[in-house]
Amino acid sequence: MSPADVAAGVGIDWRFETPRLQARLVDRRDRDLYRDLYTDVAVMAHIGAAMSEAAADVVFEKVLGYNAETPPRARYWRLSDRDTGEAIGIQSFIRPIADPASLELGMMLVPQRQGHGLGIEASQRFVDLLLGDHWGLGAEVVFARHANSNARVARLGTTLGFGHVDRCGEVPAGAIIERPIEQHAPSPEEWRLSRREWLSRGPLTR
Repeated sequence: MSPADVAAGVGIDWRFETPRLQARLVDRRDRDLYRDLYTDVAVMAHIGAAMSEAAADVVFEKVLGYNAETPPRARYWRLSDRDTGEAIGIQSFIRPIADPASLELGMMLVPQRQGHGLGIEASQRFVDLLLGDHWGLGAEVVFARHANSNARVARLGTTLGFGHVDRCGEVPAGAIIERPIEQHAPSPEEWRLSRREWLSRGPLTR
């Protein structure tokens, strides 16, 4: 996929699969999924306060807007079980305005599907596609940030082979596009993986 095709939004198939999951871009069918995620206290514990359904709908509309933009500043996927089609969560990237060669990763899973390795499975394939330039995004670095209380994301970063950057509460320089929801994450920590490092190690999925 060439950069010109990405800019024009021509012929891009954003779908991907893993042994247990399938992913497609979030669309109008996924309003209930967003309500389930953003109104759940457990899911939102390391992000912010649980929302009302009306507030979750506002987030959902912003996401639909980002998924329609070309060239893409952000994309959001619906993750679902390959066997049943049941939605299990969302995965995303956001491109910082000041560093367009970097992509910030995000993920939310429904509570009953956490702790089964699905986040790792989806993220391995996702990172391979991003750093392998499958969609022509030109990413040189992918990174994830989290509250220091969120041990699950820290384990994910370690498993994926990301390097840890302790920002000691600093917000990384460089504006990021307006998020659908502003995270309330004290002492954000950061995990990073460069395309050079990824190429030297080989794909995360074998």
